[in-house]
Amino acid sequence: MERHFLLLDVDDTLYSPACGVVPRVDVLINRYLVERLGVDPSEVDHVRRSLWSEYGTTLHGLMHRHDIDPHDYLRFVHTIELDDVLCDDPALAGMLGRLPLLKVAVTNGSLAHARGVLDCLGVRSLFFRVYGLERLALVPKPYVQAYQMVLADLHTHGRDCIFVDDRPANLRAARQLGMRTVHVAAGTPAVEADVSIGSVLELERVVGDLAA
Repeated sequence: MERHFLLLDVDDTLYSPACGVVPRVDVLINRYLVERLGVDPSEVDHVRRSLWSEYGTTLHGLMHRHDIDPHDYLRFVHTIELDDVLCDDPALAGMLGRLPLLKVAVTNGSLAHARGVLDCLGVRSLFFRVYGLERLALVPKPYVQAYQMVLADLHTHGRDCIFVDDRPANLRAARQLGMRTVHVAAGTPAVEADVSIGSVLELERVVGDLAA
């Protein structure tokens, strides 16, 4: 069986978490909770983490618990600078370009944010399709429905895909649909992954076996 699609998470997967993109988003999420919803600043970290843990993303939790405009939220929390922490990554571009699968980005961020990251890394042209939350009916990973929407739009099946992410919970859901999974993170390998690697640049080494 040949795999035809390589589905890749964006933040903290295509670049190192040390770049600090996600903490910048977290600052704006906290600010949104304080300014728009009146959460006490001393409680805001706890509230954000609680929503993220229970619902997969803070936004998904807010949509269940509060009557918010999700598109306004996405614009608010992704108004961050990227150029000073991300730049062209020729090694990443070369590696992705050599992999003989269609590359698809699947992120819990906004479409604009995903495109901005891919542009900064110099790899956007290598991606066949980019799925932000707006294209997933605002249903985030790790909900199986998010993956099902991607598969339906691509007219493919889980068995035809390799899924790459830094979060074990996201890998678990992909596996339920028959995808082969790659965990990108330093430290303990994820039991939900077929393969664990410390950097996305190691992907070329393992994709051949997973795609067969």
